[in-house]
Amino acid sequence: MLYPRLLAAAERAWHTAEWETIVSQTKFDRARRADWIEFAAAIGRRELRRLDQHRIHYRLPRPGVQ
Repeated sequence: MLYPRLLAAAERAWHTAEWETIVSQTKFDRARRADWIEFAAAIGRRELRRLDQHRIHYRLPRPGVQ
């Protein structure tokens, strides 16, 4: 259960997102959502496959759960 969270923490530590400097709330929300979609897609395409290859167990919430 820790690994997906570690991946997110590492992303935030090493990546300065463009939305962090946006003042307009509307632009901020749009940029942050786009960044989240890109991050979630990268996790699904690359990182979960690596975790599987290394036999690291992780848990993902069901789709639609908030």
